Amino acid sequence: MINEAVRSLENELVQITDDINYKLDLCRKESELLLFDRQFNRILFTDYTKNINKLNEAYIDIIMPKFEVLRAMQTDIKVYTTNRSLLLGNKNILSIDEIKNNPLYDSIFLGNQRIVWLPVATLAKSTYINYTFYLIGDVDVATSSRASDHIVYDKVLTLSRGIYDSNNNLQAIIDVYLPVSTIENVLNNINLPENGAWAYYDAQGNVITSFHIENLEKEYVKNILERGNESGTIYNENNILVYRKTPLNDGTVIISYPKSYISNRVGIIRNITRWTAMISIATVILISYLLANLITRRLDRLMSKITRIRDTGKADVSITIPGNDEIANIDKMFNVMISRVDYLTEQHLKAEISKKVMEMEILQAQINPHFLYNSLSSIKWALNNPKSKFVHNAIDSLVRFYRLSLSKGREFISIKEELEIIREYVNIQKFTYDAAFELIWDVTEEVNEYYCIKLILQPFVENAILHGLNLSNNNSYLKIGAYLENGKVDFVIEDNGRGFDTAILSSVERSDEKAVYKGFGINNAIRRLKLIYRDQCNVTIQSKPGIGTKVIIEIPALTLQETRQLFKQIP
Repeated sequence: MINEAVRSLENELVQITDDINYKLDLCRKESELLLFDRQFNRILFTDYTKNINKLNEAYIDIIMPKFEVLRAMQTDIKVYTTNRSLLLGNKNILSIDEIKNNPLYDSIFLGNQRIVWLPVATLAKSTYINYTFYLIGDVDVATSSRASDHIVYDKVLTLSRGIYDSNNNLQAIIDVYLPVSTIENVLNNINLPENGAWAYYDAQGNVITSFHIENLEKEYVKNILERGNESGTIYNENNILVYRKTPLNDGTVIISYPKSYISNRVGIIRNITRWTAMISIATVILISYLLANLITRRLDRLMSKITRIRDTGKADVSITIPGNDEIANIDKMFNVMISRVDYLTEQHLKAEISKKVMEMEILQAQINPHFLYNSLSSIKWALNNPKSKFVHNAIDSLVRFYRLSLSKGREFISIKEELEIIREYVNIQKFTYDAAFELIWDVTEEVNEYYCIKLILQPFVENAILHGLNLSNNNSYLKIGAYLENGKVDFVIEDNGRGFDTAILSSVERSDEKAVYKGFGINNAIRRLKLIYRDQCNVTIQSKPGIGTKVIIEIPALTLQETRQLFKQIP
């Protein structure tokens, strides 16, 4: 268990050093923005002593934009050059003379190394102007002639690399500064107790940054640095030390953990292991239960579908049982069977509907010859009668009646047209029977925009005229009404004629039209309504002997589009 805890600490250190190495590598890549830039190198190797205009162009077009990009990346960088013609006071390009006597740069001057990491030093930066200057060692920069009263200080690591010409002569040195605080932010993520410690050393054994370094035993630290191993773990009496190098600068991170801390972590790991085992067992039990429940639930779904078909005769085959096991295969075959049954049922239903549509057309066709025969007979009789002067009005009404009722072969017309048909029909009947009754018209304008099947009112009006009203009585009236109520259109046909008793009314409901009317009955009209509107329509007949009869026909208020859709449902 202790070994597992130590491995956990070693893995944590791997993440820490990889993160530090990543930040060091960023400095290397930032230096390469200048090192491998051909235009910048050409400027470094060009003498501008006699061509100050070209130098100004180089600064404006290349040098200043390059450093602006680096500044946007929050990179502090300096270039020390042997080309004195470039020294125009730019704070990022300085004379190499400023560092030529510094022994830290000897390996670059001598050409032994192309890239070195210098020890921690102080970077002083003005808060008023956008440049920095670099001082080797921890110098009190406030005493420098270049310092201002507004200076901030950063401890930095410096990546220094030389730029050489084709003859291997040093032409410039690039310094990139990495704030030590950036590295500290990474190391502070280490979870340590108060008596723990960590330190980061450079390749020369100098401390870059540390935490409670006094808790690190110097003998062990010296042994680690001298050994030079890539990584390792050391156990002593009170502590466990883990260390690992950062390859880019050959630095070493050393972390000291008290053994008591390790013991606590072992306890934590033991508890985690115990809880993990318990959770795993519970998970296995739960999965077993869910798996068994899944199998039975799939069977229940199949049985539920079969039961629903048995009870309702309806099934939704789009709801399937997923999978490729036996239950899913049974469900698929069952769905195929149900689909076949549904198809055959649908074909049978279409045949029945087609039959009913033909019946409706036959019923509608019965109206026109019957009415036409009576009308023409009356017109013929009237030609030899003193009232023949009204024949032309009757003929006009008859023409308008048939023009509207034929309606270019359409099965449905607007309610306005249906009411116009009834008006013309009443005019013809009054002429035919020389009737004296009054026609009362009570229609709301809002119903005119809706549509219905044609000639649904004519049979009811005919029966009111022929079998209800006393045609010779001047006090007789026939009232035609149409109203919009709660999404329904109510047609009302009311007369103050003879009426009939409830026994005859019952025979109407039994569709025994011969018991009620001698001519063409309302039964066909009701059948037409039921064929089209089904349960959405209703016909109510109220009658009292000697008082009159009132018929209320209720159909849905449908627009032209809705009516077309209704007829599309009938093949």
